[in-house]
Amino acid sequence: MGVLLNGDAAQGQDVKTPTLPAVKHLIDTHIHLFDPNRPDGIPWPPSDDKVLYKPHLPAEFSELAKPAGVTGVVVVEASDRLEDNRWVLDQVQDNPFYVALVGNIDPYRKDFGKQLNRLAKDKRFVGIRARNSDPIDYNDPQVLKNFSKLAKAGLSLDILANGKGVEGVREVDELAGKVPDVRIVVDHVLGYDIDGNPPSQEWLDAVASLSRHKNVYCKVSGLYQRCTQQPAPHDPEHYRTVLDPLFEGFGADRLIYGSNWPCTKKSGDYGSFVRLVNAYFAEKGQEACEKYFWKNAAVAYGLPLK
Repeated sequence: MGVLLNGDAAQGQDVKTPTLPAVKHLIDTHIHLFDPNRPDGIPWPPSDDKVLYKPHLPAEFSELAKPAGVTGVVVVEASDRLEDNRWVLDQVQDNPFYVALVGNIDPYRKDFGKQLNRLAKDKRFVGIRARNSDPIDYNDPQVLKNFSKLAKAGLSLDILANGKGVEGVREVDELAGKVPDVRIVVDHVLGYDIDGNPPSQEWLDAVASLSRHKNVYCKVSGLYQRCTQQPAPHDPEHYRTVLDPLFEGFGADRLIYGSNWPCTKKSGDYGSFVRLVNAYFAEKGQEACEKYFWKNAAVAYGLPLK
């Protein structure tokens, strides 16, 4: 089968998983970069977070990700400050390993289109993320108008729906029908709280309904962080009750790989996470792996990969 994950021995588990995926490209579509030592500080993570509240910059991630097989990276915003989009882009300037940024523009801004056009001049800017930590009314005409501008610009919309359960899935379902031309990527297994037990029928029905929208993708990312048990288990079977209905609904064509580094540090090394998800997708065959680890990301984010 493979190798013993580094974190498992410490957790008293004897779980083996396949080796790293053998794919043409491996694109991590979900990491965060930030530096609390900046003059203006940072809005996230909080200063009392002993694991995360320190600089997390490209050099560190490159060093640990490349040995795990990663060939390209999409950075996702970790700040609601408009100019922090530029800060991230500057951090990865002239570094082809970092292929894209999913940034942050307040969807209520009257000058949303102006700011979008300004940032999109950098071809690495591929879209924005909406977060449920900043409540957004998906029925608001200004919000819908601004989201439609993403489609016109060929850009995507990530959505963070952590902790909202069935309600969060239904909200995205409704939104997807209102903006069918917008490519929507829902982060972290739709924000599901993973406890190892079978999901409710209500959640399963909501996922089935959402997945009917062909403009919606789901990131199988942040599995460690979505676990109710911490540190999170490294046994792939713990996640199967969630991954199976996602694969059934979204299929091989609309599931996307992302790690959620550096949050992954709280439950294991980076390689352990890559092996964890590969343990599941390897069962689906080589083409499913190629799609999950890079092809679907290329479509959702418009990445120039072949």
